[in-house]
Amino acid sequence: MMAEMAAGYVGEKHVEDFLERIGKAYPQPRVVESPRRKFWYKDDLDRAMNIALSSSKRPGELQAKMAERRAMRRARAKA
Repeated sequence: MMAEMAAGYVGEKHVEDFLERIGKAYPQPRVVESPRRKFWYKDDLDRAMNIALSSSKRPGELQAKMAERRAMRRARAKA
């Protein structure tokens, strides 16, 4: 994915913030076609954020946690 999409994927609000953290919090791009066309692989970004599939304890655990939080927010909104 290109820088704009990669920034959004990792939760950065601005592409510039993402680019500043390359080499520190985020990996270097895997493919560099030109100074403006750089591509990151999802797996590399997942590893940088410690959310690789192999590190998850049980499949579906994240989805269950998200559903639980969503239900809590809905309950608060109704109250």
